[in-house]
Amino acid sequence: MKLGDIKDRLMPMLDDAHWAEKALDAEDNQYTRRAYIRSLFALIEGSTWTLKQTVLHAPVQEGKVKKLSAAEYALLSDKTYDLKSNGQPKEQAKFLKLPENIRFTFLVVEKYFRIEVDLEVGSDPWNKFLEAQQVRNRITHPKTPSEFEVSDSEISACKVACSWFNELIAAFFNGLVQSTANGAGENA
Repeated sequence: MKLGDIKDRLMPMLDDAHWAEKALDAEDNQYTRRAYIRSLFALIEGSTWTLKQTVLHAPVQEGKVKKLSAAEYALLSDKTYDLKSNGQPKEQAKFLKLPENIRFTFLVVEKYFRIEVDLEVGSDPWNKFLEAQQVRNRITHPKTPSEFEVSDSEISACKVACSWFNELIAAFFNGLVQSTANGAGENA
């Protein structure tokens, strides 16, 4: 997978998130706040999936073996397996919790491409991301009209989470470019 392929997968999500951010800046209201949060999490989830696909489709250098465990391969593929009543295997989609999925994905990215990306787990940006995710879940599945409202502090947490995630993606690209230039993407 070339860098351009990765960028092409990310651009529609980046464009949506950028549009939502501009709309929020131009007119801060409940609608633009919710649109911003939804597009932010579409970007985070879609980017995480793209990173996983990048590892799965990364070329293997001649004479090398891609060292992914069966569990890593299945989780990168968002798959789980079970058996049918007739004993045949069946594949199922695996829905991973987002914080754990991000941590897993970046661990595998670091291992495979030999790049370091600090998620800052336990820091204020990580905690704002967790708070923002709760807001996204609440506005996506509201039980009452008041759960559809996004407060000033909640939109602030979402903006911190957005900056944090943008920095992670930039660190990934910078590390990938450097890894590729150094020939280090030889697999962990």
